[in-house]
Amino acid sequence: MDADVVVAGGGLAGAATAIALRTRGLSVIVCDKASFPREKACGEGLLPHGLELLQELGIGDVVDDCGGRPFSGILYHCQGVIARGDFEGGQHGRGLRRRELDAAVRARAAARGVQLVQGNVSAVDVDDTGASLRLSDGQMLRGRFVVGADGPRSVIRHGLGLDGGAPTSGRYALRQHFRLRVGAAVPDRVEVHVGDGHELYVTPVADDVVGVAALCEKRVMGAGEGKPADRLWSLIARCVPLAQRLEGCAPDGAALTCGPLRVKSRGVWRGRCVLVGDAAGYVDAITGEGMSLALKTAMLAADAIADVVAGGSLSRCFERYRQRRMQAFRDHAILTLGLVELARHPVFAKRTIARLARDPALFTRLLAVNNGTRPLLSLGLGDLAKLALGSSMARA
Repeated sequence: MDADVVVAGGGLAGAATAIALRTRGLSVIVCDKASFPREKACGEGLLPHGLELLQELGIGDVVDDCGGRPFSGILYHCQGVIARGDFEGGQHGRGLRRRELDAAVRARAAARGVQLVQGNVSAVDVDDTGASLRLSDGQMLRGRFVVGADGPRSVIRHGLGLDGGAPTSGRYALRQHFRLRVGAAVPDRVEVHVGDGHELYVTPVADDVVGVAALCEKRVMGAGEGKPADRLWSLIARCVPLAQRLEGCAPDGAALTCGPLRVKSRGVWRGRCVLVGDAAGYVDAITGEGMSLALKTAMLAADAIADVVAGGSLSRCFERYRQRRMQAFRDHAILTLGLVELARHPVFAKRTIARLARDPALFTRLLAVNNGTRPLLSLGLGDLAKLALGSSMARA
């Protein structure tokens, strides 16, 4: 055995899993084909729950290595209607560049004894005593367990036969940073500008830099022309408030694209392999909870592996991981699917945003559900009806 656990994927989910496993006394190798730091198309807003999970992992101060900027909540804007929501209890999220966060968490993993290997994983082999990663250069990495943290196009998920099929309505993303002109206001919330078939997310990631991410329906993405930066700017130009804010601003780095965003999985473990983060499946990036879910599933998977090492039944421990992950994922998935469907109908989105504008307390409760600190049912039937129906009396 090269290590107790071999992790495929060295981004946030993989590095966090490695740290959690090292905390439990296991030896870990992390393999990734990328050279870090590397960019990733991501909204880059870490919600309060994510900051708490970093603390629980023992690396809460890692955000100080990344700079970034705090934000107090979410602002929705749709056809002139604006709703501002604050996180419960004065909590704050943190906007930070994903390349900086991933690199910083990897550095913490290395400092704790995790072996970092650069290599392209081509296949996974599983047997009764362990699992092996095959790299494209012919090298083999073998462990008692393998963790697939290799993202939405996971080689591990595919190799285990756990792909859930191509998404039928997956969306696409574009993301670029902009350096604000001198004197321009930096948003104190993550802003969501709802358009026809797309949303634009504006996240403060430094004192003078914002990230702008567009989440688009396939028809919107297909209708665009030119390079990713051109397609993104064409969407920004349709949003007058955002276009005015970014007028005269310089792009800070290249525009990135990814998709389709929805990933289906038929399971999250097989044999001595377990999936974490986006490799285990996800719904959409609309609610900004992806990084927090990556951290949460990393810690749950590390618990399951440690329980097996301690003598527990592999099937029972990994099945418990599946159930606990589903509990963490379920409310997020339901809320996200509802918001995605709402975003496809701007008239109804405008009505719902108008409701949130009139009821800031409801908006705060909704953010708590998205943040993972309240269950969806805590909203109550009345709150859910308000969100579902919006306001039939909303003015056009």
